[in-house]
Amino acid sequence: MPHRITPLDVQSFATKEIYRKGERIFENNLVKNRFQMNFGLKATVRGEKNHHVEMIIDNEQLFGRCTCHVGNSPCEHQVAVLLAWLTESPSFVSYQTLRKAIKLKDKNALVDILINLCEAFPDLSRLFVTSPGVDEFEIIQEDVADIFDFPHTAKIDPQEIVASFQILFIRARILRSEGKWAHARVIFYEVLHRILALIDNQQLSAPFPEGTVTDIADDFEEIALSDPNFEDDREAIKKQVGELLHHESAEAEGIVLDQLRERLE
Repeated sequence: MPHRITPLDVQSFATKEIYRKGERIFENNLVKNRFQMNFGLKATVRGEKNHHVEMIIDNEQLFGRCTCHVGNSPCEHQVAVLLAWLTESPSFVSYQTLRKAIKLKDKNALVDILINLCEAFPDLSRLFVTSPGVDEFEIIQEDVADIFDFPHTAKIDPQEIVASFQILFIRARILRSEGKWAHARVIFYEVLHRILALIDNQQLSAPFPEGTVTDIADDFEEIALSDPNFEDDREAIKKQVGELLHHESAEAEGIVLDQLRERLE
């Protein structure tokens, strides 16, 4: 719980200029969708573009990530979120509060809510239903391909696809909880494989936020290493690792997969 944040922490987190910009953003009430996690904060900061901010508290130190061009370095959007927490902490919905509120809902009401959400965001339907008689691996590959279905000559804004593959990662966690480790691993592999291809081809209009690509690689590696069926899937995992590391951009993006390669040897 990030209760230890003090005004001095926020002031020393960024330069005076960035702090003043963040202060103006907060004062203009542009910090929205506020959420409190066990280890930090999440929020959306409105502007010409919406920026998604995540603040992490580790050993009383602040670490931030923003979808703006600054990435993991301190920015005005991160400062604005911290100021919102300092002065309006009750406005942040906590995981515990959300869980209790959902548990109190009538089951039929929850079903209606989920159906309405799936109607608004059809991608969510894949969290609950798969087409009968269709190979689930093929469905995953098709769903990832749909996200990255861009003309080869177009410059792609990473922000256009980040939200879509976050839904896929939720799906991966559900598949993992169901014991479908290979399916979960394939989701992270397919997304990472296609991201690296975009970087190889210099097809991005801007970089992904700092840490995005390495986080996906870490999740792929962690799922593969934790898979109780690792030995049965060894050849498939080895092939995926080889294909990821074959990308020209893999090393520059910090994709090494050392632990996984060591186990495969």
